[in-house]
Amino acid sequence: MDEMLAIVQPLVMWMSRTGIGYTEFATALKPLFWKMAMMELERLERKPSDSAVSLLSGLHRKEVRTYREELNMDALQVQQKREHWGKPSAASQVVTRWLSLGLGEEIAYSGAQTSFESLAQSVSKDFHPRSVLMEMVRLGVAQDLGQHVRLLKASFSPDAKNKEASQMLAVSVADHLSAGIHNLLSPDASKFLEQSVFADGLSAQSIERLNAMARELWAQALKQIVQAATQMVQEDAGCAQPHRFRLGLFTFAADQEGQPALSNSSSDPKP
Repeated sequence: MDEMLAIVQPLVMWMSRTGIGYTEFATALKPLFWKMAMMELERLERKPSDSAVSLLSGLHRKEVRTYREELNMDALQVQQKREHWGKPSAASQVVTRWLSLGLGEEIAYSGAQTSFESLAQSVSKDFHPRSVLMEMVRLGVAQDLGQHVRLLKASFSPDAKNKEASQMLAVSVADHLSAGIHNLLSPDASKFLEQSVFADGLSAQSIERLNAMARELWAQALKQIVQAATQMVQEDAGCAQPHRFRLGLFTFAADQEGQPALSNSSSDPKP
């Protein structure tokens, strides 16, 4: 229980700062506890009786019996939202490919072998390149120069006031936590990569240097992974059982009292 409380402490802080209280959150958790109990019983090949679900989830049997259909619907909606949020927008994918290809800060909108039009169309043909550019301009990551387009940020990090920022955080943290929990509960042969490096007794200047080093390493990893994944996506088009993949890197720094210091985080958009 102590380990789980340590994990949810930053989440509780986020909720406190955004006006979500205990009662509201506890009520919203019920469908998730119901859904996870159902999944666990299915994994164990046991009958999902009201008593069994109540025992695993901690929900009262009357609640399980009365709200079974409603909770199932809510749980499915949460899962569908997570799956939807896990798919980066066309704007995000264009920025990622732009960086991975090392195209520089400015490219031609059209005409050139590697233009913004060709870049946007390589990501998705469902959106007109001009619409994608307008969205990137709105998010503050690109500038429309008419015949050329300039990239204004080295990574796709939406403004904190933008809903997409919280959605990106939600799916990234959920996948990170899922990988760690999977590794705790699964055989050694099926473990995901989930490692970190820790150091203390550092000055603020050292933190700056380590953050800069991490950003450089991320830029290298981003380029290699996106190029490889882009080719694999094309090769695997139409495969029988499609899977999704996420690679992430983050840094965090805090003083000895636990207060956050200068930190940098990189998201991991899909190519």
